[in-house]
Amino acid sequence: MLRRPSARAAARPAAPVLSSIACLSLVACAAPAQLEGPERAVALYREARAAKAEARARGGLAAGRSAAPRELSVDDAVAMAREQSGTVAAMRAREATARAQIDAASAATYRNPEVRISQLRLDQALDREPRLAAGLRIRPPRPGEAGAAADVARAEVDVARAETRVEELELEAEVRWLFDEVLLLDAEIEALEEVAATRRRLADQERARVAVSQGTAVDEAMAALSAAVAEEDGAAPRARREVARAALLERVGLDPASPVRLVGDPVATAPLVALASEEALIEAALRNRPEVALAAAELDAAGAEGALARTLRWPWLSFIEFGYEFSPATRDPLGWTLEAGIELPLFDTHASEVAAADAGATAAQRTFAAEVQRVAREVRDRLREARAAGALVEEFRSRALPAVERAGVEVARALESRQIDGVRALGLEERRAAARVKLLKLVREYRTALAELRIVVGGPLDARPPADRR
Repeated sequence: MLRRPSARAAARPAAPVLSSIACLSLVACAAPAQLEGPERAVALYREARAAKAEARARGGLAAGRSAAPRELSVDDAVAMAREQSGTVAAMRAREATARAQIDAASAATYRNPEVRISQLRLDQALDREPRLAAGLRIRPPRPGEAGAAADVARAEVDVARAETRVEELELEAEVRWLFDEVLLLDAEIEALEEVAATRRRLADQERARVAVSQGTAVDEAMAALSAAVAEEDGAAPRARREVARAALLERVGLDPASPVRLVGDPVATAPLVALASEEALIEAALRNRPEVALAAAELDAAGAEGALARTLRWPWLSFIEFGYEFSPATRDPLGWTLEAGIELPLFDTHASEVAAADAGATAAQRTFAAEVQRVAREVRDRLREARAAGALVEEFRSRALPAVERAGVEVARALESRQIDGVRALGLEERRAAARVKLLKLVREYRTALAELRIVVGGPLDARPPADRR
């Protein structure tokens, strides 16, 4: 007869259970909840802002400003931007991960051996004739399988390296553009200030003529309006210059308020870049452009996949097993056994995989050829634009600038000999300043064309050796 447990005895097992539940509840309450992706991003951004605020509170801002360079060249800006870019760091990490997968892909083809032990039958044990067989089974890879898998992994490394190069080129192009933009805006602001100063002096002359009854109020009003318009013309470039400078310093990891001076050639008088030949630039683009490297990597990957698919079409060992059989009838040490299995591709000849790999290789080959043609065409188009823009700058410098200088000399002589009055002299001076503004517009178009050509080439544009480049 079964005895019913008492209430006290029945309650005993519940105590550990309740304590376990209480502990789990406390752990669940104490463990922080996993944040969603957007909330995690906001938290990371807030941590970065808090770190910057703490550094400023501790005097890190002053230290950062003192550590910031006083002068910054475009090459230094590009190098600093690459080091500060989180996107470039992430792409390099992906490249390192893909490189680590090469050994993993090769090692995955060598599967671990398997220890096999045959079953022990009960009747054999009762009859005192137990039989036990133990063996080590190995599955050898097909010839070329490990190399093909490694080639596919290497192609992934090439793809990751090309994607990293894409990001680096985009960042370099952006930094160089911002650097040139700041210098161009500085020169444009200077020229516009000269125009505005000339118009202010012209307005003062018209006001003086009206005071002595030598001019009209209309002339004075028009001169004042022209001076006001010139003042407003310089406001927009100043605003764009501050935006471009702040963006540039943030890209290189400096405080936008840092007193850093950008060092570069004077844009108005800088010599034109001695561009290399068309063939040299096209070959340089084919070596440097990441799109070509991507297409080549995809071509290599397609070839490796085709080689891997072809290895499956031939009979090969599915396993090799070395073992030993233990039984009373076995004469030691003659119980060694050898087994092997061969896979015969009779029903599945893997023809579809081979056909798909061949089609992929053909598509990759055509994509690679099309990419080469596209890159060559882009280089030709951008080179024509750069040469045309450079020709306009050179023609303006050779024709207009001497005329501007000669006009300045003649105006000074005419003023000394009192052949013209001050109003006409200021009008001529304004036209000379306007000519310099037009030159800067041509230089801007030329610098823009050079930037686009540098992007499609993916490297230097001149034919000089690296030691002679500044």
